[in-house]
Amino acid sequence: MEPHQVKRPRLEARERPGLEARERPRLEPREWPGVEAEARERPRLEPREWPGTEAEAREWQGAEAEARDRQDGAYFHSYSDVSIHEEMIADSARTGCYRRALQQGYWGRGAARPGPQPGAGVGLLQGRTVLDVGAGTGILSVFCAQAGAARVYAAEASVVMAERAREVFEANGLSGRISVLRGRVEEARLPERVDAIVSEWMGYGLMYESMLRSVLHARDHWLKPGGLLFPCQAELFIAPVNDPALQERLSFWAGVKEQHGVDMACMAAFARRCLMNDEMAVGALHGEDVLARPSMFATINLYTVTEQQLGRLGGLFTTSSFGIATMHAFAIWFSVIFPTSARSDSASDNHATTSTVDGRQASRHKDDGQFETSTNSDSRRASTAFASSVPSAYTVNPTASSHCTVTANGGNLQTFNRCADSHVAFDANADECEPVVLSTSPFAEETHWKQSLLYLDEPVQVFQDTVIKGKITLTPAEDNPRHLRVALIYEIGDSGKQTKIFKMGEDFSSYD
Repeated sequence: MEPHQVKRPRLEARERPGLEARERPRLEPREWPGVEAEARERPRLEPREWPGTEAEAREWQGAEAEARDRQDGAYFHSYSDVSIHEEMIADSARTGCYRRALQQGYWGRGAARPGPQPGAGVGLLQGRTVLDVGAGTGILSVFCAQAGAARVYAAEASVVMAERAREVFEANGLSGRISVLRGRVEEARLPERVDAIVSEWMGYGLMYESMLRSVLHARDHWLKPGGLLFPCQAELFIAPVNDPALQERLSFWAGVKEQHGVDMACMAAFARRCLMNDEMAVGALHGEDVLARPSMFATINLYTVTEQQLGRLGGLFTTSSFGIATMHAFAIWFSVIFPTSARSDSASDNHATTSTVDGRQASRHKDDGQFETSTNSDSRRASTAFASSVPSAYTVNPTASSHCTVTANGGNLQTFNRCADSHVAFDANADECEPVVLSTSPFAEETHWKQSLLYLDEPVQVFQDTVIKGKITLTPAEDNPRHLRVALIYEIGDSGKQTKIFKMGEDFSSYD
């Protein structure tokens, strides 16, 4: 994201905090909220239901709002440092995908520009109005203006970065077409509704930082009926992996005697408890580290998903290991997909398609809810060939009574009623333009998101065709919704069901 909102933590496997030794009790699924169907969510009490007086209820609400304001303030402030913006813009996969998605078609009309050329087609943003949510340095706003947007509103909550963005617009001669909106987008007052919203809202594990909620607010308040969202869909994947960096650290203590003459092999168990804990790690893996076919466990249609639905995002997964290997963790990653054509005059009657090409396989839901699969020969760049055969992707149909806005591998695990009062339709084959897909897969070009790692309690040996299955649920942390919690129930072979809860995010340090 040119985020407007936490400095993404550098959580390399070798650098993760919380390495003190500690044993954690293993809780049964019924003790974990939001894990099994029988687990009950904690009820949210209305003010009249709170114990105590009405004055006490108001005081409680005020304290909660004040705490959220402090968290948001610290979050926005964390983007006032140049390092995070340098890291994001230097991520060529990220920045290049946004540039291609926003400028596709426009530069195909005889114009010349440096760098890779996007496919020919209709300029999506030509003459349009655009809102950039979390503009940061303003680079995405500039991309929009370069693509022919008539007006761009750059919303940025960081006071420091709002001023930097203004300087960037002036330096590029775009001050007349790009307006800076300083402050939270939830508090913004635009002079008009916009044709498109662009935002780089994705955090580690997709949902860390919880910036998508700001995008949904902007969508509901400022996007015209039939408007465009960049990106328009997100997909989440999970796979069992071997982590070479972790294996090296676990093996370190066995080699101390040979190097220094002191037997420290007894430290290995302590190291395992410290390193394979409940903190989500972030590290870069490669395709050969993935031990089984990845499973897509959830997708998000940004045109229809609600904030409430984002509160419990997840699904089932099942896969089989390729061969003999040591499994250290589950890795999760995401892909986001951008619209490829301008708005249609009418929506297709087909349901929206859940599709992906990520890693070794290209899969899409058939009408019976099963997956049909085909092999892609170029796994590292597979995502760019996404669903070329899908006749009508990302369709919101007002005539359909319901559809799954968050779907999962192996069936629709969460279905929600559509409440759209207008339609948005994109033809994935319009002008023979392939969808632009930004993938953080270990089979694709490395990004600054890398992959998020969920470590087991101890390494497990798997063999060819060992069945690995489970359920994963992503939720915001109760104490700070910008932080992420992941509930994972899994079985590896016949080892029995295991449950583990992971966390990402600590309280941000205070600032003055």
